[in-house]
Amino acid sequence: MRKSAFLLAVLFLGKIGQAQQVVDLEEGKPYSYNGLEYGYYISNESSKEVKGEDYERYEINLTVTNTSGCLKLIPFKAGWNSSGSTSSEDNFMIAEFNCTNATGKRLTAKKGTVSAKPWYSNVRIPDESVKDKYKTINAQVGYALRNGQAATSRIIVLVPKGERPKLNCRVVYLPEVQ
Repeated sequence: MRKSAFLLAVLFLGKIGQAQQVVDLEEGKPYSYNGLEYGYYISNESSKEVKGEDYERYEINLTVTNTSGCLKLIPFKAGWNSSGSTSSEDNFMIAEFNCTNATGKRLTAKKGTVSAKPWYSNVRIPDESVKDKYKTINAQVGYALRNGQAATSRIIVLVPKGERPKLNCRVVYLPEVQ
């Protein structure tokens, strides 16, 4: 009985540790978590009329910057397909930004994502042609953000006239490297 109660407690605490958090962002004030800074800035703004209604059009640059002082490596997890992710994309999503007051009209966005790039390294594998020998190959071992590197993406949103975009960010869990 004690073993099962302990196991349930460990599983519950593990799930809490993996929970993804959503934080509200302000323009030009990045949110820091686990050595990464999540933020956005507006690169272009204009007014637009859509079917008789006035809107503000914003081009928003979404950024995640590694300020930890070390490489942030995201190794492959069990259950990923051969491309390394759970989808067919070449990159791994590390943050999702949502514009809460965006209209989505005229094929504009309501949210955007920022992804880490694939990380390659030399790995040793057994040589199939010669027994007890190894060969070195360059293989993808996961996804990564180098120290000081910023991963970015850009979205275009329409918001009601007189308003500025209100963004929040869903932080995707990255393991702390010890």
